[in-house]
Amino acid sequence: MAKRSFLVVRKRRSFQFLVKRKLRDLKKIVPGSPVDMDIDTLLRTTAEYICYLELQVVVLRKISVICGM
Repeated sequence: MAKRSFLVVRKRRSFQFLVKRKLRDLKKIVPGSPVDMDIDTLLRTTAEYICYLELQVVVLRKISVICGM
């Protein structure tokens, strides 16, 4: 029984480590996100950045159609 609970704790720790590592990587990618930003704000900032990038793609596609490229 002790081995099983140890494995559950170990898997949970590895999952938590994976999530923390992914959040740290996300903070590096999203501009304007300080190191001490909480998760909610980070995810909201990430969503806004994605919308901004999608808008840039739309504008650049329209410009390319206008310019005939």
